[in-house]
Amino acid sequence: MIQKNYKALLFDTRSIQRYIYSGNKLRTNVGASYIVDRIFFDVLINGVLKEMYPDENFSADDAWESTNDDATPWNDMKNCCVAYIGGGNALLLFNDDKRVEVVQKFTRKLLTDCPGLKVGAALGKLEIVDGKLNQDDIDKLYGELKANQNNIFPTVNVPYTGLTLSCEINGETANFYGKLIDEKKFYSQETAVKFKASYDADDKLRERFKDIFKRKGFDPQIEFEFPSEVENLGQKDGENYFAIVHVDGNNMGLKFRTCESLTDRRRLSREIRRKTEGAFADLLKKIIRMKISGGFNKTLKLDKNFLPIRPLIIGGDDVTFLCPANMAILFTKTLIELLDDDKNCDAENLTQKISRHMDACAGIAILPTKYPFFRGYDLAEQLCDSAKKSMRELAREKNFSAEENLRGSSWLDFAILHGEQAPTLEQIRASEYRGAQDRNLHFGPYRLCNDAAPDDRLHNLENLLSCTAQFPYVMANNKIKELRGILQRGTDETEKFLRQLRHQKQDLPDVKDWADFRATLWHDKQTPYVDAIELVDFYDEEVAELWQNLT
Repeated sequence: MIQKNYKALLFDTRSIQRYIYSGNKLRTNVGASYIVDRIFFDVLINGVLKEMYPDENFSADDAWESTNDDATPWNDMKNCCVAYIGGGNALLLFNDDKRVEVVQKFTRKLLTDCPGLKVGAALGKLEIVDGKLNQDDIDKLYGELKANQNNIFPTVNVPYTGLTLSCEINGETANFYGKLIDEKKFYSQETAVKFKASYDADDKLRERFKDIFKRKGFDPQIEFEFPSEVENLGQKDGENYFAIVHVDGNNMGLKFRTCESLTDRRRLSREIRRKTEGAFADLLKKIIRMKISGGFNKTLKLDKNFLPIRPLIIGGDDVTFLCPANMAILFTKTLIELLDDDKNCDAENLTQKISRHMDACAGIAILPTKYPFFRGYDLAEQLCDSAKKSMRELAREKNFSAEENLRGSSWLDFAILHGEQAPTLEQIRASEYRGAQDRNLHFGPYRLCNDAAPDDRLHNLENLLSCTAQFPYVMANNKIKELRGILQRGTDETEKFLRQLRHQKQDLPDVKDWADFRATLWHDKQTPYVDAIELVDFYDEEVAELWQNLT
């Protein structure tokens, strides 16, 4: 038996969403996301560890170099190594005990290089016996990290006293003077750092996907760019909506618990990152082909080489992007299907079932262009949680085994805001989507990937899209709007409306799995028609068919 014991240091990044979305300019959000993505490589490894341990060989850890998947730096280190970086965490192992000094230098450097960004740290031990990881050690490390998060609240910005000028972008103390947008002004140091990082972010993100395209054998044929302003996403004149989409992998903690060794954990972390980036690259391929073929011309107005999408977070199993409101359902559906599909796994060097088939849930917040970023993202995250709730309820209802939970189901939920509304999804649904007799006007979340059994397809997304596409052909516009109001009233109004509809030789959309709704519009105090009506302005069947036919 070979037993090795290491001193362990686990870092995580805290309040990532608040840091990224605290500013009211997309460019600051872009820069903040890039900083978060690179913090452990640029600040921890290059800024701290290489100075403290000049004799160690610290890797840049390019996830697409699959030869590094099975690397065991803890076997070759003299005093320190980085075991893995992924999911917002960095695990360091030590033979000496300079962990506290590493924490001090790292956090001090963050205060000057990345003001406003918070990190957490936990100290512990890690035992490896015959290559097998002691899971209790990992659990204790994450437990201490969580405890520290609840008990330690670091101050990472210059305090605002009320006598100092506040930054117009993020409200922090304006302690930087310079030209960031159109003229010289006072801004916060945090805003200045994010603005500067955003230009690197644009270049690095574009190069990152060009490299993935090359590995996948795809030539984009155009010099594509990602918009840095919401107004450049492609909305046509008079269209005032965009979407924030948040996609998150399911049961990732459960999946990582299947890793018996630290090498397995490292490999899975890297493969999940490759899978996520590869799926997003495949989505971009379709977007580029659609743009070149003119498929967006009917619905979007794209300037220069801009693509109608802006990725903000692509890390591990976590993706957040912005896009035009009328493309949100299409792009989200495609991305989740690509995450679930294994046809490109060989090009991505994926060896494990967990990374080859990734089930995920998504939240889509459709918002007015000037809506505050942080509230928009917060709503998208709540919608993603709502989708995950349906995923878990299905698992309980079907009594999924542990193996089946590793290959779960994918869902999405959405909400459309037309102005200032209640701050939480629960309050929005209670005030806007409750009809007479406590009936539910929202039918989601909706299931994707068409893996449901024939008797379990009521909530399939395809039903919703079919219903939405049919509405303009089977019912006059004034009747569609009238139906939205009728559904908020009692059964007498509903019966009267249906009789009138038949008299005028109009009908409800014919959706096979929703046949039970056609007689009364309701089933078990739920109706899917409000969701379908609301999507009429944000889903174009003709564009969807062009998209589907792209090879």
